[in-house]
Amino acid sequence: MVTVKVGVAGVISVVVILIGVFLAWLEYGTTGEEEYWRMATAAAQTDEEFLSTNQSAFMVGATGETGKHILEELTNRKLFRTVTLIGRREVKYDGEKYQSIVQKVVDFDNLDDHADAFKDHDVGFICLGARAGNTGVTSNLPALRKVDHDYVVKSAELAKAGGCRHLVLLSAMKASKDASHPYSKIKGEVEEEAKALGFDRLSIFQPAVIMVDRKDETRVGEWFLKKALAPVAFFFPTALTVPIATLARAMVNVALTPKDKDVEVLDNKAIHRMGGKK
Repeated sequence: MVTVKVGVAGVISVVVILIGVFLAWLEYGTTGEEEYWRMATAAAQTDEEFLSTNQSAFMVGATGETGKHILEELTNRKLFRTVTLIGRREVKYDGEKYQSIVQKVVDFDNLDDHADAFKDHDVGFICLGARAGNTGVTSNLPALRKVDHDYVVKSAELAKAGGCRHLVLLSAMKASKDASHPYSKIKGEVEEEAKALGFDRLSIFQPAVIMVDRKDETRVGEWFLKKALAPVAFFFPTALTVPIATLARAMVNVALTPKDKDVEVLDNKAIHRMGGKK
């Protein structure tokens, strides 16, 4: 009988190797997202053509980090005739590029009273919700459900009733109505209810950890996570993270691409492809 002794260093080495293999699989595994890369390239070439279609859009969640980046993408590229921002308060925007912006102030607890804000838009962007790492919100399930489910679903319902044809919905990685984690479960429930509304086209985005450079970051946990994932993002950029600018660009690009299916779900790697980062 041969006895093999494995020290702590050996165990650590094996764990590191296994983690590396897993990350490599996530990064380089064949999942068919090359089609999204081709679609994103085509979208970048059709901005002027899309603008000529004279479409309008709305966005819910424009003051959040993702919403801010989507707005910059939309205004820099001047894609829509008008972009209606639906939110709790009016925000001051300076500069000629914001001339197409229309703001509608609403009470999210009584959204039915503001149905007109959701009327006559071709494309809708909904990126409202708490960050998964914001424990102050995610630990309060009633508050989480109100914002991430009730407000989002009601916005989608009003958009559909108002004539919106294409809804672009920000969800989360591992979202599933059958998930055990409350955050993932709520996101999954929202996805299913959005599908049931019957939009001509529904694009659901499921990003992994969104990398945001917050100069005023005060949450120690988020700061530590960002630092810990920095080397992973460098060596395996599509495995577990996505830069917020890439996510925003992908959500805009998908609105410019031809419809391939009624419902499309873009995971983290597909988001990188659609965002134009090969």
